[in-house]
Amino acid sequence: MLERNGDCIEGMMKSSRYNLFLDIEEGKKLAFNGVSAALAEIEADKFPIIQKILDDPSSAETAEEKSLFSALRHGKYLIDGDTDELTALKVRSRRQRFSKNAYLLTIAPTLACNLKCDYCFVSQQAVRMSQETEKALLRFKESDLRRSDSLAITWFGGEPTLCPDTIERLQDGYHELCSRYRVELHPSGIVTNGYLLDAAMASRLQQAGVVNAQITLDGPREVHDARRKQHNGKGTFDRIIDNIGTSVDKLRISVRVNVDRDNINSTLELMDYLDSRKILRSVAVNFAQVLVSQGVCSDMRENCFSEEEYAKEQLRLYRTLIDHGYDQISYPNPAGGGACAAGADNGWVVSPSGDLFKCWEEISADQSSSVGSVFDLKQDPRQKANLDRYLGWDPFEKPGCVKCDILPLCMGGCPQQALKIDSKEEGACCSWKYNLKEMLILRYLCDQLQARKRTDSGSRLP
Repeated sequence: MLERNGDCIEGMMKSSRYNLFLDIEEGKKLAFNGVSAALAEIEADKFPIIQKILDDPSSAETAEEKSLFSALRHGKYLIDGDTDELTALKVRSRRQRFSKNAYLLTIAPTLACNLKCDYCFVSQQAVRMSQETEKALLRFKESDLRRSDSLAITWFGGEPTLCPDTIERLQDGYHELCSRYRVELHPSGIVTNGYLLDAAMASRLQQAGVVNAQITLDGPREVHDARRKQHNGKGTFDRIIDNIGTSVDKLRISVRVNVDRDNINSTLELMDYLDSRKILRSVAVNFAQVLVSQGVCSDMRENCFSEEEYAKEQLRLYRTLIDHGYDQISYPNPAGGGACAAGADNGWVVSPSGDLFKCWEEISADQSSSVGSVFDLKQDPRQKANLDRYLGWDPFEKPGCVKCDILPLCMGGCPQQALKIDSKEEGACCSWKYNLKEMLILRYLCDQLQARKRTDSGSRLP
């Protein structure tokens, strides 16, 4: 990168290909860089100077220009002239994907579930993880964990809160291993339907080191209960709402709303209800596109939005949240090594029987997608081929991804979806491709809202 020696500029700089400038208000602009995820507000009178520096970095001469130059460099809007950004992204991606520094585990203690959701991709099985499997899991690749800097655990299912004892034992086991090897154990997360997550369960999870909980609500009572019901057909909405209210002081709760054509028009009613229950501002809210998966939910294809359709709906939903005073929305962070741990060498999904998978959408009692077992480090040819498919997936081999301006944010999207699509041109495009500009402006509005709240709060102090 360019260095300064007094008033002298050493080296050549150039503008990043991943810069994006947006008009906002009164001549102001937003400046975003996809590699650093830097977002800056630019006053109208400063933009011509910034544009001049980006066009010719060596033209920065005055004190103001030098100050702006430094800011542009810090945010990676200006980069070293010799840098090939695409090559740099490729190197960063491969380093992160194949690094042994981070150990990533998703554990399903059971595939059984107390609900019967319309679109669930997990084939429910009554099997629960045995203590023999727990011990084998703790021994599995212990040498890799020993060489790692950190361990992150996510609890999945089935419904993981059916097995709190398993969660506690394994959390304790990994806490002991991490302490022994001086590995950082990140706060764990759990993906749960929330039906059993009462105050007592939340306390047990909290004490075990589970801090983050994702709970799904698919609409107001009538809609949610039609889609996410108990096996006897009874609803779940009221109990889940009550559980959120009694657990939110113990766990960081994220409410996920799965969106498709059937429930999109009722989603805003759900936001009104959460607001009326004083829940909306106490949780994170994330909208998620229902995707055509395998098995039991593959017949819902006609109800699913395309990525481009969903991007438009996502904007509408987040605008409504902001109208409710909600000031936290998704922000496009660089994807680093990839969209998720499925493409990482040190990322594993563990079934109750100890079978290993790369993606939780493939976890099942059916071993056809398995990549191994916690009981045996040797792989059969099928398991090795399954693992090679994920580790061999590379967005830099897709011409459409290489040319895409949001590559640093997407990195080819979901590996499982990309492998299923099997396109020679591109990966599994994400919604940022279709609504990045508008989402950045919404994020700016959220930042403005937060600033006003801080000002109002300060003005009320005695």
